[in-house]
Amino acid sequence: MRGKARFDRWDEEFITVQHEMKWTVLWFGHQKKEWMERAQQSKLNSEPGLQAYAEKQVAMWKKFGEEAEKGFTGMMIA
Repeated sequence: MRGKARFDRWDEEFITVQHEMKWTVLWFGHQKKEWMERAQQSKLNSEPGLQAYAEKQVAMWKKFGEEAEKGFTGMMIA
């Protein structure tokens, strides 16, 4: 009984981690989209400093998403 319970807990944890991998990739994409909107808004408002910062954030979140996608390939829930 203990062995089965332990297996069930590990199986549940494995599924949870797979979902968390997918959520992480989605979160990075969401952040990239948010910063893209901020970059566009600062461009419209002629705020070059804010635009540069926002574009830097876009690049950072894009890189995070690509690396997470690459690292989690084949392991996360589709």
